[in-house]
Amino acid sequence: MKNKNRITLLNFLSNLLLRGISIFSAPVFSRLLGTSGFGIVSVYNIWTRILGVAVPMQSNLTLVNARVEYPEDQQDAYQSSVLTMSLLMFAAATALGTIFLKPISQFLNLPAILIYLMLLQAFGNFATSFAGSKYTYEFKAGRNLLLSVGITVASLALSLVLVLSLPQEDRYLGRIWGNVTVYAGLGAILAVGVLRRGRTFIRPDYWKFCLTLAAPMVFYSLSDMLLAQSDQIMLKSMLSSASVGLYSLAYTFSNVLFTIFHSLNNTWAPFFFEDMKNGEKEKVHTSAVNFLELFTILSMVFVLLAPEVFRIYAGRDFWGGITLIPLFSAGYYLNFLCTFPVNFDYYHKKNKAVAAITIGCAVVNLGLNYVLIRLYGAFGAALATTLSHLLQLSLHHLYACRILGRG
Repeated sequence: MKNKNRITLLNFLSNLLLRGISIFSAPVFSRLLGTSGFGIVSVYNIWTRILGVAVPMQSNLTLVNARVEYPEDQQDAYQSSVLTMSLLMFAAATALGTIFLKPISQFLNLPAILIYLMLLQAFGNFATSFAGSKYTYEFKAGRNLLLSVGITVASLALSLVLVLSLPQEDRYLGRIWGNVTVYAGLGAILAVGVLRRGRTFIRPDYWKFCLTLAAPMVFYSLSDMLLAQSDQIMLKSMLSSASVGLYSLAYTFSNVLFTIFHSLNNTWAPFFFEDMKNGEKEKVHTSAVNFLELFTILSMVFVLLAPEVFRIYAGRDFWGGITLIPLFSAGYYLNFLCTFPVNFDYYHKKNKAVAAITIGCAVVNLGLNYVLIRLYGAFGAALATTLSHLLQLSLHHLYACRILGRG
């Protein structure tokens, strides 16, 4: 029991550090970059996250399924094979990005150099996430924590040095280069380690297993990103980079809740899958209730303290975002509640249904954003996202009940 608690704590801290980098650093970088520069970095990060999901097909998310499907002596081979598949996809995406560089740059309204940096950082994000997933599901919590600490310290330190060495109008480039250098460099080292350990590169049966599970999850993740972040892209298009900067800092501050939720879920999920596999339903119920109670209390405390803390967290130019925090918090709590039916669906390999629900809600969210941003500006964007998360929860709950009804 003590070992299980230690693994839980270390995995929680690991995810908290990785997910919390933007939260910890936002007070410093928002002041150094200003509303416009902070807005540019925020939109760049959104596109980077989209590439990091779409290009490698999120093969890292299938590592937990592989532990159920294949014996222990095949795990390293599976990991190196699906990682090879993802790296080939990055190579193809880079080639396409080079061929169509000018139209992509014009469409995204970003300099051409940032397109290459996006791809490089997307690779780094994916490779470090792959290693983190590997350590989590192999219960190597110490390595996971070491990885998180290294990324956090190195990226923040290098970004600060680069930002402070550049003139005000170019400081956003320092923040971007700092992240790219650390994530891509460390990601390359970790990827080589996985490939050398597994020494299995092209295995059609592994690739088929991975893609069958991962393809629906990619659509789910991309749709989830649209649900959570299309508002910032649309705000930049319909209003300005400064409005995105103000909105994004309030969103980043509220992201404390999502970071805690994601860290707890990444810690809870491996045990959920193990207990479901072993038929220990009482353990599943007890741990789910504890998870629900803990996060509900944390959410209530956050909402009560948020306005005063945000005034310390952000510069005066960003205080207009305080009114958005309750809506962001409500959206994150609804997202948290989705964890239970979604993990249940994943266990029963209902990935396509999860993806279909999220895609539908993302489409609804785009429509709501268009209407409500025109009516209420940034507040309308936050309201649209919260309403879409409510719809998502309702549909996931109904579908999980349908599975239960089938026995």
